[in-house]
Amino acid sequence: MYELIPSQYESVRPLFQPLRFHLTSAAVLDGNSPGRVLVDNPGQPRTAFMLSPEACYLAGDPDNQAFNSAWHDAVVLRREPGEDVKVLFLIVHPDGWRQRLSSLLDPHSLEEMNRRHYVCRALRCDWRAHLPDGYTVRRIDRSLLDAARLTVPDHVLGWMENNWGLVDRFLRGGFGFVTVSAGEIVSWSLTDCVSGDACEIGIRTVPAQRRRGLATITAAAAVEHALSHGFTAVGWHCPEDNLGSIGTAEKVGFHRERDYRAYWARLTATASQA
Repeated sequence: MYELIPSQYESVRPLFQPLRFHLTSAAVLDGNSPGRVLVDNPGQPRTAFMLSPEACYLAGDPDNQAFNSAWHDAVVLRREPGEDVKVLFLIVHPDGWRQRLSSLLDPHSLEEMNRRHYVCRALRCDWRAHLPDGYTVRRIDRSLLDAARLTVPDHVLGWMENNWGLVDRFLRGGFGFVTVSAGEIVSWSLTDCVSGDACEIGIRTVPAQRRRGLATITAAAAVEHALSHGFTAVGWHCPEDNLGSIGTAEKVGFHRERDYRAYWARLTATASQA
């Protein structure tokens, strides 16, 4: 495997184009999200592996035995030039990879999960009409993060750093909204990534404040901002059995775009590696 430098990313874009519905794959190639891209041939890549903040991706020819062997050694057995990936969340194209994954991940077990991709192009929810008394919605900016009397959950800053590399990069290229109550951020919705006129967002609410409609309110504020600031599509991903996430998405105005399969494996050390 060879690692590409950003100036070489265009050569691999056709391999990842079918995975663009998982927008982070495109955002890495655009330079908007941190990541790494490894290929079999830098000049004419036939098979490629990408690490991104949201997932890992295998694309191209699944029957490339030399690449598959190198990938197994580097990622699974963690040999040079090793990838220290402890939990592998993987999305693949084409479907032929599915028949290769068990052997590629040997001796680790592989789990499959069914997921949904939603897209919103028009806001359905009047979030202001549903905002409870004593709660306010604010856009995330530097003054909010530096406010002495406001409790900012570690997850908010961690999200920015993981998906954007630096908080300042998020503030320049992304956006997010929070719902605040009694000096505490209780719900937040941030951009996972941006590529062209599309973006993806996520949502989280502190456990004690759930089932009050706050996730819908906060996500709707983020979508409203996106659609009024040049974005034509806002993406959302969730497992097919996450009824809370599905309900929130549909209340905001997201429509189910597709179902897809993802894979994950916990790459714990084996006895032979210990």
